[in-house]
Amino acid sequence: MSPLCLREIIDCGKIVSFSRLLGIAVCFCGLITAGDSVTYAQDDGWNVADSNQISEDAGATWNEAGSDETSPSSDSASGVPSSKAEESSSDSQAFTGPSTTRYSLELSRLPDENGQFWVVYDITPYTDRFPNVSSPQDSIVDWILFDSGEGFWRKEPFSVLSATRERLYVYHSSSVQRYVSNVVDRFIEPDKRGINYSIKIVVLQSPDWRSKVFQYLTPLNSTIVGNGADVQSWLAERSDMNKVVAELAKRTDYVLLNTGKNIVPNGETFGWAAAQPRKTFNRDYRADSTNSAGYSADVSSVDEGFRIEATPLLSTTGETLEMTFRYRSTTVEKTRSFSMRVPTATSPRQQLNVEKPSIVSCDFRGKISAPRSKSAIVDLGLVPLALPKNSEQGGGVIESVSGLISQKTVFYNVLMIVEESE
Repeated sequence: MSPLCLREIIDCGKIVSFSRLLGIAVCFCGLITAGDSVTYAQDDGWNVADSNQISEDAGATWNEAGSDETSPSSDSASGVPSSKAEESSSDSQAFTGPSTTRYSLELSRLPDENGQFWVVYDITPYTDRFPNVSSPQDSIVDWILFDSGEGFWRKEPFSVLSATRERLYVYHSSSVQRYVSNVVDRFIEPDKRGINYSIKIVVLQSPDWRSKVFQYLTPLNSTIVGNGADVQSWLAERSDMNKVVAELAKRTDYVLLNTGKNIVPNGETFGWAAAQPRKTFNRDYRADSTNSAGYSADVSSVDEGFRIEATPLLSTTGETLEMTFRYRSTTVEKTRSFSMRVPTATSPRQQLNVEKPSIVSCDFRGKISAPRSKSAIVDLGLVPLALPKNSEQGGGVIESVSGLISQKTVFYNVLMIVEESE
């Protein structure tokens, strides 16, 4: 099932959306580890779970708000739990419960009124490639989230999507499980591990770059999530894309951001980022007898910078390249100030400047789908961009972009040029 098919299923109402409470997934992961009735998916004796039952207990026991009752304690004389299940029970004893809401510490059976069932996927063939990355499983989860929509996780029927470094836990209907299985296979497939992509990040001052290369470009649809994004995409033959890049390089406002890091392996998430030193602003003043000046400043701060992420992933057939991307940026466009009287015993007529920054930020995600044999260019639009003005990182590249940023505007045209690396 293709990612777009999942959205079609959602729209047609053939399935209802994911879990009302995503946070409960952590709890269930612990139950799965402790239980013997949950089986796994494929390979080396793994298979789809036949039962959604977690324990043989009857219905949950409800505690009244403010009750001191907790789950049974461990039988261990030392008070140290002798198993993971007992450890979970010990943790629950420290939980005192809400003050006004009725609650339960038990869930004997997962809701399955819409045909939901457990599948636990072994994702270690993927995550083991990244021993120095803290949460490589996020690439898989984020891909699923983009296709389903984040709102899909907050509605009925009851469902779970949660991941550790070793396992992806999914509790939902068969149609969703088929989609998730396809995504996981695409990230893990060993035959596609040697495939790499070149992703170049280009910054321009003007959006008129298409005026001299339009004849090489064919419009390509792109899916965008986020407000305020004006994203366009085009396809080009590889030979024609070389002409496009050569024409862009002639411009005086052309800057290639990632000169030393532009090769991305299939299924991996790469990010390009930069940040400026934190900017501080005196936004108010207060009388302070402990300060020799007679007052203290209320200081606020803004972190400026940008981050671009991209995850290229081949289709199951190997004929289509899909790529998700995300752009995040925050910058201070300008600072406005005004004088405010701050009288003290030694300076009763004292005037101090109060500063108010005009902050511009954006955060959006997108996805393109293109024939593997062609190149693609994604125009992220005129977006806010901030980079260090004095930095040794990147050498001339940083200096070039700093020259752009020193102008009156903070908005620049950012392009992503994507093609398979030979």
